[in-house]
Amino acid sequence: MAVPRDHVTPGTIGRGYSATAADYDAAVRYNIEGAQRLINAMPQGDYARVIDIGCGTGVGSLAMARRFPSVREITGVDPSAGMLDQFRAKLQDAPDVAVSLVEGGVDDLDVPDGTFDAAIMTMSFHWFPRKAAATQRIARALAPGGIFAAVLPGEGVDEEFRSLLAQVEPPHTAFLGSFQAAPRSLRQMDAYLEGAGLEVLDMWIERRLRRSSVDAYLERMRVVAGHLGQGMDPADLDQNLAALRAKMEDAAGPRGFEYEFCKLFAIARRPA
Repeated sequence: MAVPRDHVTPGTIGRGYSATAADYDAAVRYNIEGAQRLINAMPQGDYARVIDIGCGTGVGSLAMARRFPSVREITGVDPSAGMLDQFRAKLQDAPDVAVSLVEGGVDDLDVPDGTFDAAIMTMSFHWFPRKAAATQRIARALAPGGIFAAVLPGEGVDEEFRSLLAQVEPPHTAFLGSFQAAPRSLRQMDAYLEGAGLEVLDMWIERRLRRSSVDAYLERMRVVAGHLGQGMDPADLDQNLAALRAKMEDAAGPRGFEYEFCKLFAIARRPA
């Protein structure tokens, strides 16, 4: 493989996820379940060579290895060294698969066109800064007939939390901006895929009503988006989080903080 294994570009996201990597799986069980549903929805096929972009702790890769006996090689790419360490600790769960873990991002991909039979992304696509270009790059990395499969935040995700966040002073601009920019609609995702020359096979948004303790909800946010506070003055950040917690506790009912979580699933094929 021509992926540069010594290329290190951790960046803000990588550093943030490394700081919380040990807590990731425990805090995001719904993301893990969503990754499994994505892989279960993929068509039957021979997926000998798989790339998992934004692979994190490996939940998508390991789901691929469990479902498809054809998987022989997995390249996991992630900007967080800490998340890759967590993935590395699970490699015994896929003893028959050759796994290569690469520290980097989607912009660092250096593989020949047509290399992979499948490209998967489980809750990483929304962090790509240039989504259309990233989709085109991933499409080129697929072999003819190869499958693109992604799950990401869908339009309307965590809207109840975002509305409270918008009321907090001082404003947490990076966090609020991320919540406004990250989710995608079905038509937006369709445009990325079609623009990359991919044939959309299936795409849907799953909307679920969730209830959580305030502590558990904020722990999830710390784990998956803690990097968004890195550029904020620590005193302002503490004040912001205290004000946010108070608003969430006021909004919580007897069964906890209630919100809708929306996941967008997309499966597409590179034409043969």
